[in-house]
Amino acid sequence: MILVWLIGILLAGGFLAWFSSRRSPLLPRWICLSALGIDAFLVITIWQQHYKVEKIVSGNAWLIEFNLHWIPRFGIQFHLALDGLSLLLIFLTIFLGFLSVLSSWTEIRRQIGFFYFNLMWILAGIIGVFLAMDLFLFYFFWEVMLIPMYFLIGIWGHENRVYAAFKFFIFTQASGLLMLLSIISLYFIHGNNTGIYTFDYMELLGTAL
Repeated sequence: MILVWLIGILLAGGFLAWFSSRRSPLLPRWICLSALGIDAFLVITIWQQHYKVEKIVSGNAWLIEFNLHWIPRFGIQFHLALDGLSLLLIFLTIFLGFLSVLSSWTEIRRQIGFFYFNLMWILAGIIGVFLAMDLFLFYFFWEVMLIPMYFLIGIWGHENRVYAAFKFFIFTQASGLLMLLSIISLYFIHGNNTGIYTFDYMELLGTAL
């Protein structure tokens, strides 16, 4: 469940930052720092309690795993898993999140709440991408990450920001569509071969192409 909290805290922090901007321009910044601080504490807790070299050497690569049936009719699960590499990448993401909030402290002066909402949702999407073990869920978090990025570029970018935002959106969505088609193709090929239709990454690894 702690893996869900890593994502959920940032999503909730984004909403709180957006709505709190009506009261004070400083509140969104402190809310984001608090959300990132809680996530950093959770990551350190995971590292202290679950990261054991002998556990990895023995063949169990996952430090923590969370699996919940999401849309069982289509073989979609809310499946998250954390290993040593994704733990490091998530810690780096949170660290860069801190730097992003601090560097934008005085730089962002308009639509402050919406800016930090987008920033928190980008970070949540990135962490979701690092944790997702279901390819449908992976694509979902991929889109969650890209759409707020479009707004960050289009609203708070500098010269030719609207052009850059559209170009970013077209390129990422075109490549994302190819990725989605690949995922769906793998889903149907695996289903035709085995009779089991699933988006589970570990199951799809053994698909005969």
